[in-house]
Amino acid sequence: MDIEGKLPAAPRGVVYMLVLTDYFTKWVEVGAYQQIRDIEVRDFVWKHIICRFGVPREIVTDNGSQFISYDFKNFYDKYAIKLSFSTPRYPQANGQAESTNKTIVNTLKKRLEAEKSEWAEKLPEILWSYRTTPRRSIGETPFSLVYGSEAVIPIETRLSTACSENPDDEQNNLELSFELDHLDEK
Repeated sequence: MDIEGKLPAAPRGVVYMLVLTDYFTKWVEVGAYQQIRDIEVRDFVWKHIICRFGVPREIVTDNGSQFISYDFKNFYDKYAIKLSFSTPRYPQANGQAESTNKTIVNTLKKRLEAEKSEWAEKLPEILWSYRTTPRRSIGETPFSLVYGSEAVIPIETRLSTACSENPDDEQNNLELSFELDHLDEK
């Protein structure tokens, strides 16, 4: 988990991104904030991580004051989340977070040449693109690893594809049974 900013002021005065990347699936959750204190981090982890995906075993972050406060440590202890810290003044130690942040910020810059203050509104599009693009390190999309199938992208709604067609129930049941039988092999 990492904080990116100070970015150009967007509507509602947001200038920071709180970014959390799952190491296994490369799934990214991002929140846009005016300021990031321990309460914003705690709310972000609760709403965007625990309520959606369950309690993580471990979260790696830097030594920012938001992550080392007494209240924040109590929050992690309450859910038995292991909190690990990267080496101070050496951001490369949290390489996954730094790499993800770089990708998201660079994509925002490319999309918003003249309208940099609209980054917060474009964030869902950027995240959709990131989540549905295969990651070189895992050879899969984060979306498929989280949900078990590829996302139906907007163009597929106008084309006849396996994702957009109504499957035959009997054929679908056969394919699901086959997938379940071979689940351990994947």
